[in-house]
Order: sequence, then structure tokens, then C-alpha cells
Amino acid sequence: MDFKKWILQEASLNDLYTSSVEAFPETTKRQHSTDTIKIASMKYTPYLGVKTLYVKGLAQNEGKEYTPMILFRNVKYHPEKNNKAFSLRAEGKVYYLESLSASKNDVLVRCNCPDFQWRFQHFNSKEKSLYGSDRKPYEAVFRPGTANPEESPGMCKHVMKLMKALDASELLQ
Repeated sequence: MDFKKWILQEASLNDLYTSSVEAFPETTKRQHSTDTIKIASMKYTPYLGVKTLYVKGLAQNEGKEYTPMILFRNVKYHPEKNNKAFSLRAEGKVYYLESLSASKNDVLVRCNCPDFQWRFQHFNSKEKSLYGSDRKPYEAVFRPGTANPEESPGMCKHVMKLMKALDASELLQ
């Protein structure tokens, strides 16, 4: 019996990154081409009542702009600054929260780029790691079954770059 189908499985950033790399081991793009991407801005929206933090980035690459998004779950907020919490300015207020973990916090992700939409969006939805609504799976016309042959959840290079930007900001461990 496959218990994965019975239990709500949520993924961490590390899980989705690993799945992306393992699904396409021969690629010369995605994880190998994030250096050309610039995260021009990041907007944070804390939801204290449901213990989540929504992060929306603006990724610029080769004259195009995309909006990678990550919703962190199980965020530990504190009413005031203490030795576990750091401050985050969002929406004109200061929030205190513990560092997020790329391996422990469950996440939902999304990007409006074609790579994410064609390869990962539907399969992220099936694995409960998609932020927003699903669409039917993309099927390549000339080489059917090649868009995501392993049917793996994952992330595009824009979400990967947003993950790196969060790591550099010390918000992410």
C-alpha cells in the first residue's frame, strides 16, 4: 500500500529543489542558470492567525519579468523581539518571527513562467505544494510525455533564485 497517497504530504523548499533536479538530471538550464536572474524586489505578507508568510518576488531575466511566490507554513511568530526571533518589516509594520527553514517549513510555490506552468504546476497541485489553482497537465504536441515524464513536483529557476535571495537575506536557514 502506498501511504503517500493516503497522507497529506507537504513539501519543503529543499524537497521541491531536489525533486526538480532529479526529474531533469541532464538539463543545462534551471538550477544551472539562476545567476542571470535578478530578484528586483520581494514583498512579504505575514498571516499571523494561520502562521504563514507569503513572499512574492519580482524576477528579471533577459528582458522578461516573472513573479515567483512562496508561502511558508508553520511560521513561528512572536509578540516581541527575543533571542529566538528577528524582526521583519512588512506592510508598514514590524513582525517578529523565527528563521524559516528550507528543510523543515512546508511550502506552497508558484511562478507565472512557462517552465513552471508546463512542467510543475499540475504535479505540485497533486502533491499539495501549489499556491493557487491548478490547470490541466501540459502535454507536448511533438514529443508527448516529455514535459515532465516523471510527473514530479518541483520549482522553476525563478523560484530557485527567490529561495537563494531569501537565504542571502538571512530569513531562510
